[in-house]
Amino acid sequence: MDTRTLKQILVEEMQKYAGEGLNAYSYLTENESESLYTIVDIANVRGKRVIGTVLVARLHDDKIVIDLDHNNKPLEDALTARGVPKDQLVLAYRDMTLPA
Repeated sequence: MDTRTLKQILVEEMQKYAGEGLNAYSYLTENESESLYTIVDIANVRGKRVIGTVLVARLHDDKIVIDLDHNNKPLEDALTARGVPKDQLVLAYRDMTLPA
């Protein structure tokens, strides 16, 4: 699959992780020049503001690298359901090696 299509699918699928949740809002952030995409949660837990990054993915050559995924529905599953070949996915959060 070409890089342009990978990017389109990646952004579309990550957008599904953004939005309002229980006492929280999740934001998709994008750094186009670095091809880096994140989901950041801002929550209210027991009256305190809690902010955390729950999903980090980027394009590297002709692959999607998932550096962090703390979701109960893994991004990997969403991407393969959209037709992204497994050989174009690198699950760096599972200790697969890839240069930073």
